[in-house]
Amino acid sequence: MKKEYLDLSFEELLEDSKFVAWMVRGDHQQEWESFLSEHPEFRYKVKKVRKILNLLHERTDNLSEEELLKIWRNIEGFDDHIKNRSGRIKLFSMIRYAAVLILALFVGSAGLWIVTNHQKSYNYTSSIVPGSATQSRLLLSNGTTVDLEKKDSKIAMNNGKKIVIDNEKIIDLSQTAVPDESKMNEVVIPFGKKSQLILADGTKVWLNAGSRMAFPTKFTSKKREVFLEGEAYFEVTHNQELPFVVNTSELSIKVLGTRFNVSAYDSDRLTETVLLEGKVSVSERSMLGLLKSETILSPNQKASYDHTDRLITVKSEPDVEFAIAWTEGWFKFSQHSLQDVINKLQRFYNVQFVFDTQFSTADLISGKLDLKESVEAVMVALSDVANIQYRVDGNKIYINKKIGELLMRK
Repeated sequence: MKKEYLDLSFEELLEDSKFVAWMVRGDHQQEWESFLSEHPEFRYKVKKVRKILNLLHERTDNLSEEELLKIWRNIEGFDDHIKNRSGRIKLFSMIRYAAVLILALFVGSAGLWIVTNHQKSYNYTSSIVPGSATQSRLLLSNGTTVDLEKKDSKIAMNNGKKIVIDNEKIIDLSQTAVPDESKMNEVVIPFGKKSQLILADGTKVWLNAGSRMAFPTKFTSKKREVFLEGEAYFEVTHNQELPFVVNTSELSIKVLGTRFNVSAYDSDRLTETVLLEGKVSVSERSMLGLLKSETILSPNQKASYDHTDRLITVKSEPDVEFAIAWTEGWFKFSQHSLQDVINKLQRFYNVQFVFDTQFSTADLISGKLDLKESVEAVMVALSDVANIQYRVDGNKIYINKKIGELLMRK
């Protein structure tokens, strides 16, 4: 690796023909991967540019490094360049899109960047407000709103004709306003509540506190598609012809029939997918839809998507049952940060934790909490596991280190 590269900005690197050739088709891979391992601050931008330029991969194999650099410098002229060499296709429209995306990344057009990278997968009509004491709700596509009175509600979509609530209340869709098949139903689960849902195809979904999901009355397209914000455990009914797709704001998770858990809270740094059975593919969503690369999960694996650097990492997860213990009223954690544990408890009990200004929530802890108990009983157990002391004042829980540890520090 040339020493002068170390002092170059990313924009200056883009003037190097070897660097551009590596981004387009992977030339000099070992050399540049070594560079990125020493300078990870460049990795995010490289990943974004490679996604765009890899669209052109099949058309650039026989171009020289100097020609690739010339294309990069004048990307809108790429259409004529390719046509003159091969006479095969016209790519002008696609290149214009690529140019706009590159401009958004490197010139700093905030509006375009937000549209491209932070588009929401679904516009929910109802919000979740932390600390509020609202009921769970089912919002039907025909405009009907159904309050779910129980803390742990149950909803069954009976073949798209009837809806059964908590095994008691029946909504006959033939007797209500005609469902709008262009719209979806929504189930909204506030903090402090949970719900079970059976979709029209028989797929079972458990929704955790602080979650929202949009789903059709019945599946009529070439795929069974739902939208999720929050956490849900899925047991998907197998259908080889109709793949099941879970969309979060950032990811698309595709399956045929399997069991998996998705935690996709906007307030969390990570979106996590844990696979218990079957096989799923996880890919990053994008405005063009073409810029996706799939990550395949096997049983006992977890895919974590970091919202900050927008990378998906996969690791073995031997205790996959930990991921769905919440459906049975348990919270099991192994080497989780105290902050992660607190975030889940805040949502489950609809409380707010307040920390001492010098308190660190990065400590890793392991344990098991019985969520069927009151928040006071859970805090007794957590105080032993995390070596903390607490004080409950209404809906707020104040946290600091135990006095003995504070004295030792002094």
